[in-house]
Amino acid sequence: MKGAHAEQLGTRPVGPLLAEYAAQSTFALLVYSAYLLTDTYILSVGVGPLAAAGAGIIAPVLLLLGAVSTTVGSGGAALVSRALGQRDPVLAARVIASAFLMFWVVAGSVTLLGAPFIEPLVKVLGASARVAPYAEDFGRIILLGAITSTGFSAFIRAEGQVHFATAIWVVPVLVNLALCWLFVMVAHWGVSGAALATVAGQAVSAGMGLWYFFLRPRPVRIAPWLWRPHAPLLWEVARTGLPSFAKNASASLLIIVTNHLLRGVGGDTALSVFAVVSRLLSGLLTPQTGLAQGVQPLVGFNVGRQAWDRVTLAVRWALGSTVAYGLLVWAACWCWPSGWINLLSQDERVRREGAEALRLLALAAPFLGVTVLAVTVLQSLGRIREALLLSVGGPLLLKVPVLLVAAQVSLSALWLADAVSEGLMAGVAVWCLHRTRRAWR
Repeated sequence: MKGAHAEQLGTRPVGPLLAEYAAQSTFALLVYSAYLLTDTYILSVGVGPLAAAGAGIIAPVLLLLGAVSTTVGSGGAALVSRALGQRDPVLAARVIASAFLMFWVVAGSVTLLGAPFIEPLVKVLGASARVAPYAEDFGRIILLGAITSTGFSAFIRAEGQVHFATAIWVVPVLVNLALCWLFVMVAHWGVSGAALATVAGQAVSAGMGLWYFFLRPRPVRIAPWLWRPHAPLLWEVARTGLPSFAKNASASLLIIVTNHLLRGVGGDTALSVFAVVSRLLSGLLTPQTGLAQGVQPLVGFNVGRQAWDRVTLAVRWALGSTVAYGLLVWAACWCWPSGWINLLSQDERVRREGAEALRLLALAAPFLGVTVLAVTVLQSLGRIREALLLSVGGPLLLKVPVLLVAAQVSLSALWLADAVSEGLMAGVAVWCLHRTRRAWR
């Protein structure tokens, strides 16, 4: 491992270090979000709003694949950070090998179990009869390419190689974006072209990850004996990453529930609006995710060193920053909603209804980052029970009931329900962090 890069996590001032790591993560995620937004625009213009809705229907599948890579990635990265903090690079290498094994087995199983049943799957996900053909074409290709869906940038970031961790996001996204334009706008392959471009970009990311871990010179090689399955270590990786899996799986469930409710209350237009607005907000709120990714190696390393003052300072900086940024996003969406929607859709109904939806959904922006950050910090601390409470208990016990009640009122209430439930979850997240901090003082 690159010891000098990792050691700075325990020596450099916390504020500038967090800013650097968060900026690198945010830049990579912003490039990816720019792709998602451009992809939505290309599908809306090159094929039609129903095509964008079809790709949106498959979002839970993408989240589930992300949940698999995030489970072993975030769980393993937290263990790698702690191992490096404890000056045990061999353990860190063994964790990485175990994570790769776990991901390849699960991703291969997802392809074998999911691709043959794409037609009933899109119906379960909430597709209407008009949207289903687009969702089937997009989803089938995504599932066939599932094994390429990670390069494990979290491990690279945990080793202190933040610039390469950024590159492993940026380069594949640029490839993805170029191919999406070529396949959809030039070759006219429709949603299948967009899906092929997505898988091609993922394959580039996976290739970069394989080169980084297995082909380039490394102080500690991942020797053949490290690949031998070790049940306690596999369990620890899975246990530590379980909150991330639960969070993504819960997000998938929420999208499925929301799609069904929107189809019943607002029809295909509401589905198209949700596909556009959710991707727009995801892009605008990218810095909150980048901040959470940036704080993970800083917290994990200093937990390994028992440097609790640095852990506390990092969490305080991150919390203040994520709330402040969320307020800026809310203000921008509230003051200029139609302008944002017009950037992504030329359909008059989507533009008209999307402005109200964006205003109401953006009310959740200040709260979203708090929950994401809290889950990441609790994982790094090894507080899996509290992290699971936020990842699973919040969505299932708070968000779903609120959505179900709101759907009985109106479409506007359904848009507003997200902010209400996220505010409640953020309160629980702050309580969990405060309770955990008292335990280490």
